[in-house]
Amino acid sequence: MRSTQRSVDEVAEHNKAMWERLAKAAMNYTRPFGRPPRTRAGMRRFMDPRGRLKGVRLAGAHVLGLAAGGGWDPVIFAKLGAQTTVFDISPTQLKTVKDLAARQRVKIRLVRGNMKDLSVFKDASFDVVWHCHSLVFVDDAVRVLREVGRVLAPGGTYLLSTMHPTTLRLYGSYKHGGWSPKISYFEDKPVPYTDEWGMTWTLGKKKLVAPTIEFGHRFETIVNGMAAAGMVVDGIWEFSPGDDDEETEPGSDAHLDTLFPAFIEVRGRKLPLPARR
Repeated sequence: MRSTQRSVDEVAEHNKAMWERLAKAAMNYTRPFGRPPRTRAGMRRFMDPRGRLKGVRLAGAHVLGLAAGGGWDPVIFAKLGAQTTVFDISPTQLKTVKDLAARQRVKIRLVRGNMKDLSVFKDASFDVVWHCHSLVFVDDAVRVLREVGRVLAPGGTYLLSTMHPTTLRLYGSYKHGGWSPKISYFEDKPVPYTDEWGMTWTLGKKKLVAPTIEFGHRFETIVNGMAAAGMVVDGIWEFSPGDDDEETEPGSDAHLDTLFPAFIEVRGRKLPLPARR
């Protein structure tokens, strides 16, 4: 008799455990940070400071915050009139959004799961998919992008931000006056940990060991994956946080971020359905 048991996604289960550890300790990226302005324009700038969703109507839109637990973004979407759904693998981060939404008196749908499987949602369910800094924790980016393309409505917008694939391979590798990639750019395996980077998360004086498994997905993987999922890429950006003129310690991660971009953003539009003849 054929077994019906589904194989365990070991990467997802490991990263779920690490994010639960981080969220319960209220580390960075697991809790709301700052406080958005009260005006609609101010809230949009707070959530989308580089204006990647400029011109995208949010009032009445169906928005999916993909792996968006823990922060302000889903609540701001709801405050701007969107019907908002948050999908995340971490129960604690979903609870954080639930509690924040209750305090802000907005309604948000919460769904827990692995972003590689969005089968809980019907085809063309969302006008906007907002996907911040989490693709790095998944081994199969193409599968995620295929799911995004399926749930995104024709004419809809997908905004992805994630770690820059080059810089991720360089963090923590400074030695003898320079950086050396920990793995080849062409390798798809997880980026190895170093003592200096990857295992210990820091918030002020608080330190927590939470070695997440991370993948530096290449530009060609992301762009071709989006195209195969029915999206047209209409924007790619590379950037680092902070001020490039700020003094940084030579060899530090912050120094590296002044030389190479820390993040990439890629925006896609779902192709409209062909007109009937």
